[in-house]
Amino acid sequence: MINQLLVIELTIVYFIALFAIAYLVEKKISQGKKWLDNPLVYALALAVYCTAWTYYGNVGLAASSGLLFVAVYIGPSLFFIFWWSLLRKLVRIRNEYNITSIADFISARYGKSTTVAAIAAAIAFIGIVPYLSLQLKAIFNSFAFITSGYYANSSAAGQMDLIILIAIILFAIVFGFRSLDQTERHPGLVMVVAIQSVVKLIAFLAAGIFVVYFLNDGFADIFTQVANNPLLLANQRAANPSYSLFMAYLILSMSAIIFLPRQFHMAVVENTNEKHIRPALWLLSLYFILITLFVVPIALVGLLEGHGAQMGDIFILLLPLKHGAIWLSFLVFLGGLAAGTSMIMISGMTITTMVSNHLILPLLDKVRVLNFLRKHLLFLRWALITLILFIAYAFEVKIGTSYMLIKIGMISFAAVLQFAPAIIGALYWPRGNKTGAILGLASGFAVWSYTSLFPAFIKSGWLDNSILTDGPLGIRFLRPEHLFGVANLDPLAGVVLFTMLFNIGFYVVGSLLSGQSEEEKRIAYNFCNILKKVKFVAKSSTGETKLIDAVKKKKIINVIFSKYFNVADAERLTNDCLVKAGMAGKDKITIHELIELQNRAEKTLASSIGAAAAMEAFIKDSLFEKAENDKLTEIYTQMAADLKLSPKELSQKINYYVEKDKLLGKQQTELEVLVKNRTKELEETNAELKRFNDLSIGRELKMMELKEKIRELESRGSQGSAT
Repeated sequence: MINQLLVIELTIVYFIALFAIAYLVEKKISQGKKWLDNPLVYALALAVYCTAWTYYGNVGLAASSGLLFVAVYIGPSLFFIFWWSLLRKLVRIRNEYNITSIADFISARYGKSTTVAAIAAAIAFIGIVPYLSLQLKAIFNSFAFITSGYYANSSAAGQMDLIILIAIILFAIVFGFRSLDQTERHPGLVMVVAIQSVVKLIAFLAAGIFVVYFLNDGFADIFTQVANNPLLLANQRAANPSYSLFMAYLILSMSAIIFLPRQFHMAVVENTNEKHIRPALWLLSLYFILITLFVVPIALVGLLEGHGAQMGDIFILLLPLKHGAIWLSFLVFLGGLAAGTSMIMISGMTITTMVSNHLILPLLDKVRVLNFLRKHLLFLRWALITLILFIAYAFEVKIGTSYMLIKIGMISFAAVLQFAPAIIGALYWPRGNKTGAILGLASGFAVWSYTSLFPAFIKSGWLDNSILTDGPLGIRFLRPEHLFGVANLDPLAGVVLFTMLFNIGFYVVGSLLSGQSEEEKRIAYNFCNILKKVKFVAKSSTGETKLIDAVKKKKIINVIFSKYFNVADAERLTNDCLVKAGMAGKDKITIHELIELQNRAEKTLASSIGAAAAMEAFIKDSLFEKAENDKLTEIYTQMAADLKLSPKELSQKINYYVEKDKLLGKQQTELEVLVKNRTKELEETNAELKRFNDLSIGRELKMMELKEKIRELESRGSQGSAT
């Protein structure tokens, strides 16, 4: 065993080193260094996917369920092959719309709906916070094991708990919540996550090399021992998962690699260059191969040495300790610490952003006595992330040994799967709308709660087990794990099947049976065509009169910002909007310039409080007066007239931006034909001129020759006369 105090001291040193690295990176980035602008750091940041649950749990899963763990990594790899363009779209949209989180993305696409945002934030909170508890459980138990030899909290666990919680909270506040603007990137935090990905990979490879090449004579030796052990061989063959369970893991992991809030944040919000996406995905696939290379050998060696499969999660710690490799055990502990703390920091930050923007802020706006808290959103987020992490800690303390926490990994994966239809539909189906998104998310979440979360509570002993065996009120048709009488699927596969059946079904039907506002149509078109780089921008006509009072509009924007920022920050942000919109110093602006100013101001506010809340703020205090709204109506009516369509036809049959695209394309084609014809005419004219020049030159030469001959003849004639 390792001395408890020594482990605590070394852990503190490790965290201090991480703080120093994060601070140095932040300083260098502020000086113009581009340390993060490469696909390797981006790929290592995405490796936050490998949490303490997978770091320790891979071996445990291999010991008890054969090759089931492989599905957790095949799924993301398949995503990389077939869906990498989806990630490009997400990154492009993030930059265009100042997206702060996965809930903000879904809300922005579906009419900037506060209801959609609130549902998405609630799903993320309920699905992920217990997952944070699982990371704490893995860290605390691994500490207990290397210091006492028991897989339970030791006497020093309280000290370690406090150190880890304080370190994570400080990291998140200092490097994650330094400002309200959550669209700005966090280079220090990203670099720490990348370094921790290297630490956990080195630790796992070191343990694997020790087990395979120091305790045994290589892979062949281990597999030979298993082949000569009929009982173990039979148990391993029996442990292979069912096809339905394997497919469930595959689908859930394919979804989780991008739809887990932490993955969305690292892959989309923290992306510095979309050109890094393709190489980073291949690098991450290589990372997955390396971190799973020794999983099966470690599991088999643990079983060969007589340890039960139920201890599989600690084989990676147990084997080095048992054979005297003390410092290797500490390195393995450090790898697990790196895996768990990275996940907790990023997930805690993203969940806090979603809860504050889409659950807390709407409450502050509606309850007048709480309005004053809007100016203290940053401090509110600091308090909120502290509260969320302590809730996760309390969850681990109270139900740390329950079935629910043990299974929460895949339960959380199933929760975030509910985001998939709304997000994929947002990118590829323009007809998808707010009603469909609300119905799909709500129904999928309800079915997930009933078929996944509810059974976990029952198996943890909190409810009567007869509900699982006989169904509620004895209705077997409604048994949570075998819904609608489907008994030939693994319960997890049933969760995937029925949540997606309800989610996709209600999303599609709801979208088809309800209409879209013009704003939602515009956003839907832009989302689906974001990679085409074609976007309509209203431009002022050259003779448009500037009649709108810019100073008055500036005051309105300043008032809106002042509800969420102090006076100095509100003034600074207002001036930034005017500068970026090209209207600084102007007293009068046009209607088109006002539209640009409104968009710029709304995006600026959205970067701090989310798209839905920002839109609500500008609806309450609109920049447009009645006369200006009338002018907008006149402009769009003129657009319809130019297209030879009635306003009704324009609204019901033609997406204006699609039509504008077609007109631009038609104009481009006509110009290309015109240029081609003109070029041809010029070429023909040049050929004629060349021929004419050739003839002219030929004539001139001929004339010169004739003149020369005449001179010669005249010269001869004069000579003859003289003679």
